[in-house]
Amino acid sequence: MAGRRHRGRRAKASSSSPSSPLPDDDEAWTQSDRRAMRRSLLHTIHRCYLDAISRLSPAALRTTVARGLLVGGHCFGPLHPVHNIILNSLWYDAAFPLPPPPTDDDSTADDVLLSTDGIARICHRSLDGLLAFLRHFCPSLSTGDALCQLMCAGADLAAAVAMADGTTKSAALRAMASQGLAAFHLAARTARHPNPAAFAQFASSALPALNQQHNIVQFLQINHVISTLHTNHLTYLLLQALPHEPPRSPLMPSAKVLGRIASQKKQFKDTGKQVLDVVNNALQHYTLRSGDQLILHSVCGASLLKEEGLHNCYHINFLAYQEDSGTRVGAPVLFFTEAIILASNETDIRLCVPVDPVTDIGCCFACESNKKMIVHPFYDEYLGGREFQVDEVEYAGDFPNPVDVDYIFFDAVRDRALANYLGDSSLALMYDHWSHP
Repeated sequence: MAGRRHRGRRAKASSSSPSSPLPDDDEAWTQSDRRAMRRSLLHTIHRCYLDAISRLSPAALRTTVARGLLVGGHCFGPLHPVHNIILNSLWYDAAFPLPPPPTDDDSTADDVLLSTDGIARICHRSLDGLLAFLRHFCPSLSTGDALCQLMCAGADLAAAVAMADGTTKSAALRAMASQGLAAFHLAARTARHPNPAAFAQFASSALPALNQQHNIVQFLQINHVISTLHTNHLTYLLLQALPHEPPRSPLMPSAKVLGRIASQKKQFKDTGKQVLDVVNNALQHYTLRSGDQLILHSVCGASLLKEEGLHNCYHINFLAYQEDSGTRVGAPVLFFTEAIILASNETDIRLCVPVDPVTDIGCCFACESNKKMIVHPFYDEYLGGREFQVDEVEYAGDFPNPVDVDYIFFDAVRDRALANYLGDSSLALMYDHWSHP
């Protein structure tokens, strides 16, 4: 990458308001540099989400904890990114709960299928929030400088602040706790958090205080696999940090809006059934080849390749436990499978292998150009195109329209912008702006 300019330490106060981003002085970094660093950071953040998902139990992910993860579970905060994801997800789910589903709702399922677009969107928005925080808190940094600091820090915000300030991480944490409210508010707004003000209070003061009082980080370090009992314990602790939300009357969506929501839910369910069928075939294929019995934890990425000449070809990531005498053994392992759906509706499993998100850095032009974040194996062959230039793919985090998770977890109390969008197609371009004031 181009030469890096060394800049001064963080200014004591920023003259910028949370609503006005700092001017960018980035002549030290080429556009190609910034694109490459953004891509690298997105992969790092994606690994953090996969780690967090693997630590949560399938029972928790079958509930609205999945909504907390994909809507309010951003990776920035005062702790390690994985810990931030877990705690931000549980806090948002407890602070802004969905109303109970109708008694005739049949959306629950035994298998956990997480929204691929939801994961990609929260990764991109987390990166946008990290950059917004760091550039507000350390205003001498350009976008390229901030990307570089975050990349070196492994997306750990406190470590990036410490490097930018030339100080220790503990000193950076103290500064973030005393001066970070405005920066966290800007980060949350930039990352399209549904309630930036409440999140800023939580991240800047409530969470550090709870961690100091209850040793939450130590609890997460000791309990790598978070059982339902652990989830309930953490939620109980986080209840002390819930914001006061004035009661709001629910919307009365029109039949047109309810119909579109139901249609999108059905589409996700139908697609999910096909993906789960592929994964179950892949599990059988792997067992026949290796002799190892596996139990599915969750599906955490599915990409239907759309490049020329590729039809009905899936790239899928799923997490699975080893099974011994019907019992889950150890932590879940990440797998990659490539499968083709044949005309007879049979599935041809071309590849099913475990992958390590740290060392397996295979590339796939078809998945990346479609903004699908799938971990590919480094050594095995697969379709989709491995040879391409980073500049050929757009890594900006623009998700202007709703994705499937917005329909699945539609909230008639808070999702007024989505209801307006669905009721008037002319509002499509305004959705992203209005949905997160």
